[in-house]
Amino acid sequence: MRHVARPGARQLRPVDPGAGRVGPDLATEDIAFSARDGATLRARLYRGGAVGTALPTLLYFHGGGYVVGGLESHDALCRAIAQRTPCAVLSVDYRLAPEHKFPTAFHDAEDAALWLAAHGGAHGLDTTRVAFGGDSVGGTLATALTLAARDAGRPQPLLQLLLYPCTSIRQDSASHQRYASGHLLEQRTLQWMFGHYLRTEDDRQDWRFAPLAAQDLSGLAPAHIVLAEYDPLVDEGKAYAQRLQAAGVRTHLGVHEGMVHDFARLSQVVEEADALRTSLAQALAEAFQRPAAVAPSAVGAWVFHAHPDGHPLEVRLDATRLTVGPQGGKERSSHWLLREQAGSLCLEWQGDKGTEPEEAHLLAAIEAAFVRHPEVRTLLLHGVGLPHLKPLVDAGAVSLSNGPQPVVVRETFWQLPRVWQRNPREPFAQRYTVSQGKRHPLRPAKPVGTVYQRHIPWLSQTLTLDTVDIERDLPAFNRWMNDPVVAHFWEEQGDLARHRAYLDAIAADPRVTGLIGRLDGEAFGYFEVYWAKEDRIAPFCDAGDHDRGWHALIGEARFRGKPFLTAWMPSVSHYLFLDDCRTQRVVIEPRADNHKMIKSLGRCGYAHVKEFDFPHKRAMLGVLLRERFFGEALWIPHGEPTLSPPSAQRAESPIEDTPCKSMT
Repeated sequence: MRHVARPGARQLRPVDPGAGRVGPDLATEDIAFSARDGATLRARLYRGGAVGTALPTLLYFHGGGYVVGGLESHDALCRAIAQRTPCAVLSVDYRLAPEHKFPTAFHDAEDAALWLAAHGGAHGLDTTRVAFGGDSVGGTLATALTLAARDAGRPQPLLQLLLYPCTSIRQDSASHQRYASGHLLEQRTLQWMFGHYLRTEDDRQDWRFAPLAAQDLSGLAPAHIVLAEYDPLVDEGKAYAQRLQAAGVRTHLGVHEGMVHDFARLSQVVEEADALRTSLAQALAEAFQRPAAVAPSAVGAWVFHAHPDGHPLEVRLDATRLTVGPQGGKERSSHWLLREQAGSLCLEWQGDKGTEPEEAHLLAAIEAAFVRHPEVRTLLLHGVGLPHLKPLVDAGAVSLSNGPQPVVVRETFWQLPRVWQRNPREPFAQRYTVSQGKRHPLRPAKPVGTVYQRHIPWLSQTLTLDTVDIERDLPAFNRWMNDPVVAHFWEEQGDLARHRAYLDAIAADPRVTGLIGRLDGEAFGYFEVYWAKEDRIAPFCDAGDHDRGWHALIGEARFRGKPFLTAWMPSVSHYLFLDDCRTQRVVIEPRADNHKMIKSLGRCGYAHVKEFDFPHKRAMLGVLLRERFFGEALWIPHGEPTLSPPSAQRAESPIEDTPCKSMT
């Protein structure tokens, strides 16, 4: 698709006559590093100072509406800034739409920032003196990174350098109407670009696309914002500057009279562009003289997202201080201490005497404690009244066997459906029926909507399982089924009509439910979960009344890496055990020659019982026991460290991946 979209795009964006020139003669280094999904990203490092000196660094993101632009389009600008500051400039070639939809550009930007922090020193960079910058959507990425760094407890940059950034949910301000056409960047061009980048209209509400959507802008690095008078984006740039100032962020705003969008690259056309480059260098030089940014504490804050009863909550752990509150806001926060006590881990409520924490906050704090300390099997609770704990005691998640001191048992807590499900169902009353000659329990009505949510700490993303909505999901399903890798396993290639009929048949089948897997809202795969008693596998595994099974495909190639497999595979198993407390086994039947998948299943707790023959394939029977899954905490696969994806790529991981997780 890129070779079709790009030629027209080039005519929609101005070209700096100086961009194709060599520009200042500087030492440069082309760099490659891994994104969180295993893809290779490129960057170019410009050195504006003496080799051998640890240079402060501007991490720079080019504009282009997420559709065009790259290292070459902004080469002259980056060279000029590096020379005049002087400093190093690391320009990032993040992936573009339409091939790479939201939030890929943001993820690539964040991975670049993490790479710089971890490896910049080896390239002669001072990683304690860093600024984030960019023009247009590159400015959006730069300021969104400061928000992400704050929320993750990472150090803030010394400056966010924002050239006419895109910040608004909608492009409908007065300046968008005034300068809709005839001023270089046109309204139709902007919407064309965003139409290629955004997955759905819901993405507009995400602060990673529209920083003005963020509820809290406090605690961010000082901002130096440059706007152009005749730019459709000028009003939203002013609005963002005002929001930053209102949040207590030191903000410099400059509106350049007579200028249009992208004028920083027009150095061979307008003198203002050259003057701007000098002023940007001065702003950076001043910022790099400030004390280096530090993390919030010696340990640094750790951020986790929980969803008890479907309520999105954010947990922040700074040393021993743990705070639970709504995602994106500070109201209704609860405060806790998480510390070791006599060799045990203790969670202590810090509220006013005589008060009790909200139950959702309690569940979120417990989940976060177990995730942060995966080796811990029990958690002591202090400061929470026993009457308040009665629902957890009745459910078996909290034990009082050691006297008045409540103890949360990891093995039973992770069996509480309400922690990961919005509307958990009570076990369906037992009543038998016969279908297709098989006697089995009557099954409940199939669920609708999101059935499972879980934050994956090593991805810093939330995984959800949603029931298939045919109108919404058919285009992606059709594309996935026609992917050669998927087709090799599923053999279900065809047009939209065929795949609509396929999904209609699944929807009508009471024994099976189709699910779409998402990470931070981005669909990546399809799962079919079924009751084994009524399935073709039943004779080969002596299926119990409530045994479950699943098939899967990962349709998006960039989600086929090891960090993603270790997220979705245990999550599917976890969901099936939560869906009905009577489910004791989950079964699986991959092709016997799919050795990578079989090895991965073993790491996730599935015992390899035997090989057997279906009419269409020879299969391996894998079985996961409920007791083993919860007793051995297999939501984190054996031997898989909870590392960030770039680190996980470097680590010697025991999990083997296969391009398609089809079980058919």
